[in-house]
Formats: sequence, C-alpha cells, structure tokens
Amino acid sequence: MSLRNAKARAVVDKVNELGWNTVSQLCSNGVPPSGTAVSALSITTALAMLAGGAQGTHREELCSSLGLGNASEITTVLSKVFKTLKSEAIRFNSANALFTTKSTEVFPDYVRYLEQLNAYINSDFTNLADGVDQINGWIEQETDGLIKNMLTRDMLDLSHMVLINALVFKATWETAFDPTNTITDHAFNTTKQVEMMFRHRDSILVSEKGDYTAVRLPYVATLPSEWSLVAYLPKKDKSVQDILPQICQYDKDSFYKFKVGKFGLPKFNLQTKDSIKPLLQELGYPLSGNFSAMASGDNLVDQIVHSVTIILDEQGTEAAAATAVMISRGRGPSRPPPDIIFDRPFAFSIVAEELGMALFTGVFSVP
Repeated sequence: MSLRNAKARAVVDKVNELGWNTVSQLCSNGVPPSGTAVSALSITTALAMLAGGAQGTHREELCSSLGLGNASEITTVLSKVFKTLKSEAIRFNSANALFTTKSTEVFPDYVRYLEQLNAYINSDFTNLADGVDQINGWIEQETDGLIKNMLTRDMLDLSHMVLINALVFKATWETAFDPTNTITDHAFNTTKQVEMMFRHRDSILVSEKGDYTAVRLPYVATLPSEWSLVAYLPKKDKSVQDILPQICQYDKDSFYKFKVGKFGLPKFNLQTKDSIKPLLQELGYPLSGNFSAMASGDNLVDQIVHSVTIILDEQGTEAAAATAVMISRGRGPSRPPPDIIFDRPFAFSIVAEELGMALFTGVFSVP
C-alpha cells in the first residue's frame, strides 16, 4: 500500500502521533523505573472496533481522531495496513475479538462491522468476570505467550462486553550481536547495571541531531517489507523527556552508514500494563457517552487497559501488545562520536519502513 494514498498516510500519521504522545504522557512525571512502551497500532485497532459502535457526531469525532472520516474507511485502510505488514521473514499477526455476556443483544450491523476487521466473537459467558481465564487465554495464545493474565476479575466485574486487539511481532537482526561480546554488568545511567550487547568496529546506520543520536538496526525481512529498531540516545546534557517531542516525525532518509569503534545496546525484557482511558481522553479521543450502535441498552467505556512485552537480545526482538476496551452499563548530519553506547535512558521504536509507521514506541530505563 503506497503512502501516496492520502487516507493511508493520515492513519499512519495518527498512529505515530498517538505512540509518541502516549509515551510522553506516561513519562510526564519522570521515566518509569523500568521504562515504558506502547503499541499505538494495537490501541488504534481497538478504538477502530469501538468506533463502529458509535453513532452520528460521536462516530464522526472518533473516526476523525483516528485519521479518517468514517468507520468504513478505517476498516478498509487498516485491513490494507495489516496486509502490507506481512513478510515471510517476519512473524507479525494481529487479532481482534469481542467477548460478551449471553444476555447482551449485539446488533447485527455491529457484528457485520466487526467481521470486516476479522474479529472473533464469543457470547458464551453468563458474566465476563467468570470467563477471565478464557479471555486471558485468548490473549496469551494470540501473543505467542508473551502476555499472560492481562485482565483480572475486578476489571471485568461490571462489564458486559470487552473489545480486544492482540498483536505479536518477532524478527531477527540483519546483523546479529555476538553473545561473547555481551557484558553482563555494564554501567547504565552511572549508578546502575545492565547486560550490554556490543558490535565492534562495525558500520551502523546513524542519524545525528542536535539533541540526540539515533541508530537504525534493520531486521531480516522480505522486500518490499522493511522493518527496523530505531533507538534514540539523548546527548549527555539532555534527558529522554527533552527529546520525545522531537522524534515523532520519522525520517528514514536521514540515516547514513558510519563505522564506529563500539556500539552498545542493552538486552532487555520490558513488560508494561497501563490503564489508558484518561490519557486517551486528554489526547482528545472522544470516549465518553453511549456507544449505542453496539448493542441494546447503555454501552459506556468503563476502562481501557494496554499491555506490552518487548524482549530484545543478541538475535533479534520479540514483541507483543494487547488492548482491551471494557464496556459497561454505567462508568543535518555532523560527525557522530566513535562510540555509541546506550548507557542511559533512551527512546526506541519498531518501525515498518515501507509505511514509516512505528508499531511499538517506548523508553528504556533500569530500576
């Protein structure tokens, strides 16, 4: 899908904007001890499912916040986006689901809307809280076991419907790190330690900006698909919060090959879970009101939970995300330094190069 398509470009721009804005909000009171991460594509897909349940002006406003004018456009563009992201060398999958109680009368038009997003629909529950293990099992299965026990009985106790998107990503580096070069207790942020992977006397893709140095690490992919990890290291007199507003616009063409003496990047296993409804509302997403096109009775967004796991090691990256929407009845290049060592909090993203879309965005730190 070409980004010359204005509708596709609008959705991708909104996904990128949402990803970095959400990370900035989560870091507004300081970087969380172990960092944070989101998948704006997962959040966007869950909200697209929700948009089909709104009516009139409410639907128009939510669709506009997702980058398009109506719900049918969103389902069409998202389907094309997911098709574009497929690659024989990359493990990428996204799955959608609606779980409801037996007593919930889901409208046929809404079922047909969800079918356009290939949603799995299960209405076999007397109440959703009692079905939490089955719902969590679906999330775990669709994320290849990377996200377990995401939801609790308390989260589902008042809900008669829950919309879920789950996605998974696995890829290997084009140039792997040699495990024998990994230092298990390398200094991080002066007083802490991490497992630091190294590549020595190697050429890497670098983009040097005023306040940060960015490095792009490509994954093995089958053309035309291209994927990369992009890591953004603040200059020593800057914090990661200082650079977050500057990195929302991704420019692949700004990277150039440069031979470094040492390049160091931490191994990490980052796991996060956040309740993001208030945050999304602060960012302008219209989540209040009755989503009356879903089912009979009141259908109010109770809470939205977002969970991410990202594992980065010498061979590549595994990542997964899930977003659950609970519905209730009421509630210019200059010469870079010879060594680039990511030894202090830094931002990162996993980018689908063909779309210029950041699938995952985050900040890494050490508790």
